[in-house]
This record gives sequence, C-alpha cells and structure tokens, in this order.
Amino acid sequence: HRIVVVGSRAGPPPRMRAILRAARAAASRVAAWGALGGAGMALTSAPTECKRAPELPAPGSSVRHRIVVVGGGSAGVSVAAQLLRKMGREKADLAVIEPSDQHFYRPAWTLAGAGLVPLSRSRRAMSSVMPRGARWIKAAVTRFEPDSNALVLDNGARVSYDYLIVATGMQIKLDLIPGLEEALEGDHNVSTIWDARYVGKTWDGIRELGLREPELKHGGVALFTQPRLGRGCGGAAQKICWLAEDWWRTKTMVRPNLTVEFVTGRPALFPVEKYARALAEIGEERGVHVTYTSELVAVDGPNRTAVFESEDGARFERRFDFLHVTPRMVAPPVVEASPLADKTGYVDVDKYTLQHVRYPNVFAIGDSASVPTSRTIAAITAQAPVVVHNLIVTAGEQPGELAR
Repeated sequence: HRIVVVGSRAGPPPRMRAILRAARAAASRVAAWGALGGAGMALTSAPTECKRAPELPAPGSSVRHRIVVVGGGSAGVSVAAQLLRKMGREKADLAVIEPSDQHFYRPAWTLAGAGLVPLSRSRRAMSSVMPRGARWIKAAVTRFEPDSNALVLDNGARVSYDYLIVATGMQIKLDLIPGLEEALEGDHNVSTIWDARYVGKTWDGIRELGLREPELKHGGVALFTQPRLGRGCGGAAQKICWLAEDWWRTKTMVRPNLTVEFVTGRPALFPVEKYARALAEIGEERGVHVTYTSELVAVDGPNRTAVFESEDGARFERRFDFLHVTPRMVAPPVVEASPLADKTGYVDVDKYTLQHVRYPNVFAIGDSASVPTSRTIAAITAQAPVVVHNLIVTAGEQPGELAR
C-alpha cells in the first residue's frame, strides 16, 4: 500500500482525509500516462497546465527570450518545467517552441500496440502539458543561427536567446526501407509501433494472426526487426515481440505452429552482456529465434516477403504472416543542416555535461543530443537535472561546477 492508516472505526482524522484526497487526485493524474514502471517521471515534473494560449510572433518580426527550448516533447517539457521551478518565471523568461497541438507519450505506444491500453492514453493536448510560466510559441524552427544567438521560424519571424536548449527528438524515416511505406498502407499484416498511424494496426495484426489457427497448421511466421543504427529505445523493438509472443502462447492456439523470429542488426540483444545473456535465455525458453547482424533492407507487401542483408553483404529473404518493423531514425533536417550538428547530424554536445562543444550557451537533451546512451524517456529523466544545473551555473545564477 502507498498509505496505511491505523485508527478508530470512525475513520482517519480530518487532516489525514485531506492528505488521502490529495494523494488520490495526484495518483489519477499520473495513472493517465500509463503505469510504465516509473517511466512517466519526466512528465510528472511539469507544474500545472499552461493558462496562456499559444502565441506566434508576426511574420518577419523579432522577439527575444532569455531561455528558448526547441521542442515540446517529453524532453523539452521536462527541462522547461524544472528550469521554471528553480529560477522562477521572471528570471527564466522561458519560451518553448513547438508547432504541434498534441503531445504524445511514446513509451505507451508499445502497450497500445499489444492491445494493453488504448492509443488515446498516450495523447494529450499540448496546452495541458506546457509548464505554467512558459511562453508557448506555436511554430516550427527552420534555421538555427548560433553565431548570432538566434533562430528563424517557419513564418520568417526571428527569435533571439541568451541560452538555447535543443529538444527536437528524432525523425522516423520509413522511406529508407524500400517498400515499407506501401506495405504499411496496404493490407499485408505489416505494422510498426513507431508511428501513431500504425500503432492500432500492430494490435490488429497480432490479434488477426491469433485467430488463424486452422490456416497455420502447416506453419506460420511472425517477424520482428531492429536496425543496427539510427534507432530509438533499444528495448521497444523487443518488448513488442515478447508481448505478442506471450499473447499468442497464452491466449490463442496458434503458437505451436508459429515461428517467431527477431532479426536485429546488432551482434547482441543488449549492449550490456549481463542483460544480453538473460534476454537470449528468455528467447530460448519461449522458442523465439534470434538472427543477429542482419538488417531489413526491403519489404514486398503483396508477396509478404522481407529482404535482409547480413553483415557480410549477403542478402536473404523471409516469408511472413506478420511483420513488425522498427524503422530507421535520423536527426531532424533542421538540426542536421545547422552549425550545431556533428557528423552524425545530432547536436554536438559533451556527453557528460550536455553542453555544446563550440557554443557554451547551447545545450541538448533527449533524442537530439549526440550522446552514446539509449534514446529513451529514462535517459531524459537522468539528463534533465544535468541540463538544468549546468545552464543555471553557466548563466551565473548559481556558483559551482558543471554537473556530469
């Protein structure tokens, strides 16, 4: 139990009843994001919802803010909320630039793809998660000009800053795999949890395959893929595989005649040997075949065929009855084309301080940062306090050394 009250039959005293009411209200707000093992911590750091409507500078005009955060995803909202809490509204003078009306909590897409929660649980109005005290500029950035401490919006307006935090995330690139977009749009049992348009299709495909027991008496194949590079959360590609396999095994009759295969471009299931070994053992126990160092390079939806390329360049095909694809992901073009980017296209920051290596008033957090960690919301939870502390120290608002 979270709270235990020991008292008389008359119930808890008034003060405790007030605490319980507050706790229930807080718990209901947190539960709305889905209980994902604490992964929602970054989002719960945001103060009460923004009471101001989004704003947009006039075309061609110029505005200035002390701190500008680009991106209203989990990373941008989290770091903005923490800065406002520590510095206060007036001292921070903080703006968040985000063009979308909707905020998505992407870790829930794995659960929605497995039919455990509705997709709607992952979506909120952007205004409801924007921190109070932040100015929400509802626009997209088209150019970064760090030498001038400025950026340009899609309507030509110019925003200047003293300090910049880049939290733009990554871009899903379905077109890097020939045939994938067409297969996703067609009726070929091809899906992905990485795009909101196809999350529901993932669960539909898993469920539909589970109803085909008479057809699969001679064998069926379910494929799950993971690219070697340019991917987000390394665990998400596997989690949907384990969840689907569990459903087929415990809720349907198809599992004995179904081959489940996980094809990854990496040499192990996880970069830490201890966990890689444990995951490999789970695969053996559940009869999930794992193929290593092989990359999905093409999809033929109508013929239900996936083409892979192994590490030595050899190509091979797999027929499938169900295919879940983890697509390749890249840095947003606006970041990749800017002076902020390194050779991989991501914001070139020190991997310990998250401060830009050439522009000390620029920081990056989350998927947009060139750090060797997994690109997950758990990483954001650890990164946000570092960025907040280091920006405050750099701004001279607090003595001390940079956090690492």
